[in-house]
Amino acid sequence: MRCPVCQKDIPENATACPACATSFDDVATQRLEAPGSGGSGRNAGGSGNARGSDSHAGRSTSSTSFESIDDARFVPGTMLAERYRIVGLLGKGGMGEVYRADDLRLSQPVALKFLPDHLMRDGAAVARFHREVRVARQVSHKNVCRVYDIGEVNGHHYLSMEFIKGEELSSLLRRIGRLPADKAIQIARQICAGVAAAHDRGVLHRDLKPENVMIDGEGNVRITDFGIASLLEESSDEESRVGTPAYMSPEQLAGGELTVKSNIYSLGLVLYELFTGRKAFSAPTLPQLLNLRNSDSTPTNPSTLVKDMEPLVEKVILRCIEKDPEKRPDSALQVAAALPGGDPLAAALAAGETPSPEMVAAASKEGSLKPAVAVSLLAFILLAIGAVILLSEKTQLHRRVPLEKSPEALKERAHTVIAKLGYTDSPADSTYGLGSDFDYLRYVDRENPSLLGQLSTARPAAIYFWYRQSPELLMPIVRLGVRASEGDPPVTRPGMIRVELDPLGRLIEFLAVPPQKEESPPPAATPNWVALFEEAGLNQTSFTSTPSKWIPPVNSDSRAAWEGTLPNQPQVPLRIEAAAYAGKPVFFKIIGPWNGKPPANHFQPGLFSKIFLFVIGAALLAFLVLGVLLGRRNLRDGSGDRKGGARLALYIFLALMVSWVFRAHHYGSEELNLFLVGVQFALLPTVLLWLFYLALEPFVRRWWPHRIISWSRLLGGDFRDPLIGRDLLIGSAFGMAMVIVFGLWVQIPAWLGHPGAPSVVKLHTLLGVREAVGEFFFTGVTLIVFLAVSCLFLLLLMHIVFRRKEWVALVVAWLLFTLGSGLNSRYLVVSLSCAAVYSALLIAVATRFGLLALTAALFLLSVFTNFPMTTDFSVWYASSAIFGLAIALALVAYAFYMSLGGAPILKRSLLRE
Repeated sequence: MRCPVCQKDIPENATACPACATSFDDVATQRLEAPGSGGSGRNAGGSGNARGSDSHAGRSTSSTSFESIDDARFVPGTMLAERYRIVGLLGKGGMGEVYRADDLRLSQPVALKFLPDHLMRDGAAVARFHREVRVARQVSHKNVCRVYDIGEVNGHHYLSMEFIKGEELSSLLRRIGRLPADKAIQIARQICAGVAAAHDRGVLHRDLKPENVMIDGEGNVRITDFGIASLLEESSDEESRVGTPAYMSPEQLAGGELTVKSNIYSLGLVLYELFTGRKAFSAPTLPQLLNLRNSDSTPTNPSTLVKDMEPLVEKVILRCIEKDPEKRPDSALQVAAALPGGDPLAAALAAGETPSPEMVAAASKEGSLKPAVAVSLLAFILLAIGAVILLSEKTQLHRRVPLEKSPEALKERAHTVIAKLGYTDSPADSTYGLGSDFDYLRYVDRENPSLLGQLSTARPAAIYFWYRQSPELLMPIVRLGVRASEGDPPVTRPGMIRVELDPLGRLIEFLAVPPQKEESPPPAATPNWVALFEEAGLNQTSFTSTPSKWIPPVNSDSRAAWEGTLPNQPQVPLRIEAAAYAGKPVFFKIIGPWNGKPPANHFQPGLFSKIFLFVIGAALLAFLVLGVLLGRRNLRDGSGDRKGGARLALYIFLALMVSWVFRAHHYGSEELNLFLVGVQFALLPTVLLWLFYLALEPFVRRWWPHRIISWSRLLGGDFRDPLIGRDLLIGSAFGMAMVIVFGLWVQIPAWLGHPGAPSVVKLHTLLGVREAVGEFFFTGVTLIVFLAVSCLFLLLLMHIVFRRKEWVALVVAWLLFTLGSGLNSRYLVVSLSCAAVYSALLIAVATRFGLLALTAALFLLSVFTNFPMTTDFSVWYASSAIFGLAIALALVAYAFYMSLGGAPILKRSLLRE
């Protein structure tokens, strides 16, 4: 090993240079040899303190710098580059000499750092000198010493930097022992701020120590000496072992990869010395120091040295100097926030603890938005709502199909059809609804796009009205606690009748179940097929009789079939099948190419599609099982937020019960049984969501607590919190952006000359406010919360799988969302592009603003994709459209008002004018 000041050989067991008496406590920056390369170390021309160091920041200290003034290459008063006048030598080290000078051009003091004579012809040294300027100039912060420029005078390379009149932290600690706790915390925060500023610019200091921390005349911190610093992307293994052994991280000592967390370790050692007045690692000789650092020994706990030390400070320091980088804080700012008086949430994280739910809810995170920002968001949301309503004529199916007759009118029309076909008995129960022929829409989209122009004729019927009646109560077999559907219970009981009509009231399908028992053979009668054609609005003479091929689903004694085309649509071949029993029609169906193929000829997915669907299905099942198991475990060990989970479960259960009240088909005599069915209907999703939330919440609280602050406050009942309003407003803006993406998803192919089938809203919401309210509490409240929690749970799983590498987890999640929603389209480029934008918005709102904002985004998406929109508020379904708009605008208005935090929208001075 050589002395960095005089370059003389130093014996291995020496504690100081025998030639110039420089102490190893003063010369600490070394380039360590790789293990097994021989030798304990050699000088890297690093910096020490002002005594014999390169004094990289132009320090004015009480050191012995001026004792070597006669050895300086420049005497006081020397003019350099016709600009700088030398005042005196501040320090000398292995990597250079530092002079105090006056910049006559700018009339300000500066520090000039010169390479030593023996390195002026060393290309590597000159390159490092230039790199110091290039790296240091990346960082501009009040707690970092500024480097101005680089130059050359008569072959002497120098750099100019800020002159700091003050004292090194190491010198200060030697003088006074240790700082008072409040001053130490202030200094620690500023050191963290300077280190964080360097990290933000991708700069690793690599030699952070008290000697490189200056305290200026005003008591503020300046981090100095970027002589061996590097940019993250330029860091190499060869340079990783350059630094000060007493302050190196374990991975730096081992020659491993250096990261931000390597600097966090060095920061922890600096804080250790700052709060205790002692070095964490100390030895009389360098070899002994290296042996100590390479051993398993750990520093003495700070509280052992300082009895009245704040426990939180000790936790932060010990967390920073963990040997495993994964256990250290993620950033210097997190360390600063963890110190007493900072953010308690960040403090818990930096101390390696999981903050409690109460701590999360009470976290001091700013909530209110500036009025200009809130107004801008509100304006975007309102403009987006207007655009979605206007685009609905092109993008939503119910706007393309003429829904002229109300459901009540179509119900009366169904009664008329049933009576004309010979069924006059009064039913005991009946129900009706709207449906969409997805087989027809797929056929139009994939095989015959020209039929999209025929949607306005309502024939073939993309939307149809169905009506059912029965001589007994229509109790659904699949007991979800709601009313009977088109196919549940099955039309199998004698006397049951089902009718399907197009939006203009023309018959599409008829099914009646004949008597199950015959007392005597029915009289022979000729079926009145003409009546069926008349009810369908067709002329029987335009169709050709053909043998029947379709077997009716009910008993019959006569069958008939015809082939032909619809009026004015000769390109669409149709087949009509009918059957009768005892002369009364029991079956009638208009069959098109979209539903006339035998099941064997239906589309079969390819191998890739089968594999993809299998993987997705298996992943969803595993996702569900994992969520339930984790929730059960967290419930048992008490780590989950039981109070918040209970409130959420109660909220979901009540919402589902309200939905059941509005959606269920109530029977007076069966109301008690029906209520029990409704409770069962509400309990399953409530328990699942409760377990999912308990599974997710502790991990989010551990790693991403800021993503559930507003959510926790909302569960706590603090409905007037500005942060809740802020996240709801921002989430609503993201939601409307996603709605617009969905609209473009449908419309872009049409703009490119490839029209596709429009989207289909929840058609039962058109039936009136009752159905709309039921759907709102089921989908808009319950299902959306479940989807939001599941989405955050998936992101959390990606975070765990990819070992907390956030960007990798987000990219994989984005790809999964994009492929999962964008592959099922024949316009693959458009579909994947829109799916990519949609997925990016979804992940952005979840990761940047958290669970509540994500829920608001999905809620707005649900409203404008499930509820009907229209520009004509005189149509019969306008009440449903108004309800959907009202709940969306109510949420946005509440969010906007709360997000302001009581601040006026306009300045008071403007209001006075």
